[in-house]
Amino acid sequence: MELEKIIKNCIESAIEYGVSAYEVVVNSRKTNKLYDKQYKNFKFLKKHPNGVEALFHLLEHPNLYVRYTSAIHLLSVNEKEAKEVILAVASLSESLNFDSYYLLEEWDNGNLKEYYS
Repeated sequence: MELEKIIKNCIESAIEYGVSAYEVVVNSRKTNKLYDKQYKNFKFLKKHPNGVEALFHLLEHPNLYVRYTSAIHLLSVNEKEAKEVILAVASLSESLNFDSYYLLEEWDNGNLKEYYS
């Protein structure tokens, strides 16, 4: 699949999931499906030969959810920079702030390293 199409899928799925999970919590089944979709898209991008570079570019995307999700998937590549982005985005959103705390705690405890590698 073409890199631009993969990136587009990542952006769209991160925004859809972010809105569903953090703004309009109405249907948890739908939110879970959207999470799975965005997770698969970002994992697919990361495996592309130019995927990690593309993820770094997405750290500057105007949408918070795209930056946040990209940073999560870059934790295994550049932990320091990824954490900085996660915390910066979290400071702009109360709900992301809450999730970020637990995400980074679990990452530091080693519970997510295999999942996001």
